Amino acid sequence: MMNKLNKVAVRRMMTFAIVMAALIGSCTETEIIPFEKGPANRITTYKVTNATEVLYGVVDDIDNTITVSVPYYLGINFIVPEITLEEGAALIDTQGNPIDIREDLEPVPFDSDGYTYRVKDSGNTVREYTLITRILPHKDPLKMGYTIRYTDGIPTVDDTARKEALINARIAIYGNLESSSMNARLTLIDRQTNPIVPNGLQLNNVASGADFYTVRMDVSPEVDAGDYEIVIQHQGRTDTLPPIQLNYKKPYFGQLPKVVAHGDTITMPVSGPNSNGEVYSGVNTGVTRAYLLLDKELLPIRPGNFPDALSGQPVELEILSQNRTEIKFRFPDVIPAGIYVSNQSLGASTYEGYGIGYTGFGVYFDFEDEAWGKDNLLGTTPYLNFEVKTKQ
Repeated sequence: MMNKLNKVAVRRMMTFAIVMAALIGSCTETEIIPFEKGPANRITTYKVTNATEVLYGVVDDIDNTITVSVPYYLGINFIVPEITLEEGAALIDTQGNPIDIREDLEPVPFDSDGYTYRVKDSGNTVREYTLITRILPHKDPLKMGYTIRYTDGIPTVDDTARKEALINARIAIYGNLESSSMNARLTLIDRQTNPIVPNGLQLNNVASGADFYTVRMDVSPEVDAGDYEIVIQHQGRTDTLPPIQLNYKKPYFGQLPKVVAHGDTITMPVSGPNSNGEVYSGVNTGVTRAYLLLDKELLPIRPGNFPDALSGQPVELEILSQNRTEIKFRFPDVIPAGIYVSNQSLGASTYEGYGIGYTGFGVYFDFEDEAWGKDNLLGTTPYLNFEVKTKQ
């Protein structure tokens, strides 16, 4: 019995010795695994240099993105970057040409979508980063309206009152933007059929105020009269304003050139959005007739061959073309060439809400819109003096 136990013990000891010898042998051998260095084509830092606060983009080498987060109160329309590259890396354009990161980095519009940076190493392995911009949200919802009301002297934005405004005019809205950033999107929506009107609104400016911020926008002359809604997106927040009725107004064509010649093509633009609000805003929905009317009593100095019969008689104008923002016509040959001087004080007047200093040399219009009628004085010559030349 003992002999069997001894044999078993001996076998176990021999097995253990063999295993230990194998383990010891494997530990004494050294296996060298070569280090494979990755391509040196990384952006290591991305800094925004034109903000009032220090902003760093988050560089992600896994997804190959650079994310720039901007607080809602900062107004950044462009990103001016400062970039640091990994040693041995170079920034290149889409054609593979090198870009000097110290001098040639271009500003990037903040709302750019899909803007990329390309970085290559010495072996021409290229990594492409996509720039992502986002705005950190404001804690309060955006609240906008067309008017400000006061209750016990405390101002609040009226976000329920409707508004009527003019096409081809500038309108203002008020609210708690808390930032004068021009990073705003304005959308005009037709309430009858709900389509978005392409390019219906154009942002003019965003300004701070004592109580609220003001957004001024221009209504495109191509918009049709009707009932609309305006959606504003600003610095990560969105609001829909109350309905707004947009209407046409007779166009003010302004003044003829100070010097004209027989046969000249004269372009008279329609007065549109300006700092005076809606006073001189209008849109040309269609002119059926245009003519000149001269008054010799308001023209104390005129050419010697000016016929008395011409005074007070319409001189028809050949309309060459027209659209909502201008009209073109040919200047007639029957107006005598020479210098004309007006006694403007006699002709100063207000017409259709427009202050027109009538010089005795007026441009009149008939419109397709019957409500606007005929014989509308909506253009004149420059004050004091003007000249008509013969055809060259």
